[in-house]
Amino acid sequence: MSELECIVDAKSTLGEGVFWDERENLVYWVDIDGCQVHRYDPVLDRDESRDLGKKVGTVAATSSGKLAVGLQDGFYLYDFGEGLLEKRCDPMEGNPDNRFNDGKAGPDGRFYIGTMGERNRQSLYRIEPDNTWSEIETGISCSNGVVWSLDHSVFYYVDSPTQKVVAYDFEKETGSIQNKRVVVDVVPELGIPDGMTIDSEGMLWVAHWQGFCVRRWNPNTGEEIGKIEVPVERVTSCAFGGADLKDLYITTASVEMTADDWSEYPSSGGLFRITLDVAGVPSFRFKDR
Repeated sequence: MSELECIVDAKSTLGEGVFWDERENLVYWVDIDGCQVHRYDPVLDRDESRDLGKKVGTVAATSSGKLAVGLQDGFYLYDFGEGLLEKRCDPMEGNPDNRFNDGKAGPDGRFYIGTMGERNRQSLYRIEPDNTWSEIETGISCSNGVVWSLDHSVFYYVDSPTQKVVAYDFEKETGSIQNKRVVVDVVPELGIPDGMTIDSEGMLWVAHWQGFCVRRWNPNTGEEIGKIEVPVERVTSCAFGGADLKDLYITTASVEMTADDWSEYPSSGGLFRITLDVAGVPSFRFKDR
């Protein structure tokens, strides 16, 4: 295992939504409050960003090569090179109290994305390739980590304020979820569970907001089995990348930091990377064609 390094000292306000694009061999991630989509090239060690003009909760690959993005006012497709946005639908139906937060393309080619806002009346949505959508979970406070088991039969999910990772049975043909149960119970002293990914052994890697780390959890036993310490308090998301999928990319935030905080945690808002002994699994693509 290599040493953790800050590879992009972006000082983003709310870094999030990181994923590895296997076709392009590039890392995509977002700064939600900065309205930015970032693209990092590990070969050139170069990060470039685009301003979308709206808060962007998450980003994912599509079958056409565009990006699927969840903005504060709906679900869009985005061409990073051309800078073109195409709105596909708005499950929030213009509700100004809510915005999209974390989400991912699923193994079925659909998109799964949740909301957050001032009121605890949030939802988890499933978006179809034809732009129709369904509300598949309600009563959520702050929607975060979205991951599928290796055989795609289980859907793992985080509603951050609950301090829990839950699992549902997942039906790939219909995209339905059912039989909710708790698989990881995070005590408050460890920080708040945020973004999440899964490795090739079926273990969950969870970013811990206010926890200075990413922790590895066994969803079969609920036990913590590993930990990556990060020199930043607000750790937000993580994803495996690299040629062998052994590089763990970690996003962080600097929101609400004071001058003293910046003095103590100067890499806040940066993109970090560490090479592990275990590999991740490829990300899925939204079927936009």
